[in-house]
Amino acid sequence: MSDTKELIEVVDAVISALRRHAIPHFITGSFASSVHGEFRATADIDLVAEIPAAALPALMREWDTAFIADIEQATSALAAGMSFNLIHRTTYLKVDLFPCDNDFNRSALDRAVTIEIPGARESLRVSSVEDILLAKMRWYQMGSESSEVQRRDVRQLIALNRDTMDEDYLRRWAAVLGVVDLLNRELQ
Repeated sequence: MSDTKELIEVVDAVISALRRHAIPHFITGSFASSVHGEFRATADIDLVAEIPAAALPALMREWDTAFIADIEQATSALAAGMSFNLIHRTTYLKVDLFPCDNDFNRSALDRAVTIEIPGARESLRVSSVEDILLAKMRWYQMGSESSEVQRRDVRQLIALNRDTMDEDYLRRWAAVLGVVDLLNRELQ
């Protein structure tokens, strides 16, 4: 990824289509982590969206001019509760779209915060600091706690937001997600 302008262009293209189809969504992953923590370059954008199967063909047609997208792969992925991706045709930036199909993602969708990014056409819905912290801890744990990038993101999110985070919410969801030990260790 060469610059922030390209990142914003890709985000705008995906989100504009989701909004035209009234599909609830939020940005998560490294983009959200950078909003609430330490900025770092990323080669992909992660989004969670409530995409009904019936809306997928129209969305894919809209995305077809700007993105390489496989309707069959996307349809199969959604049916299986898995993510699918879009690859931007000029920047090669990858967008991973995850279904909003569990209680944690639905809670994160409800709690997503609206932010303004210079250069973006519209405001963006981004994971709250608590929800991106929980997601990062979950990804870190799923990767056998070996990713230094995920660990650094977790530590930066805590360091920069400790005084404003809803610790009761964090503890409640950490128990559900199975990351209580990791949360306790990182909060110390």
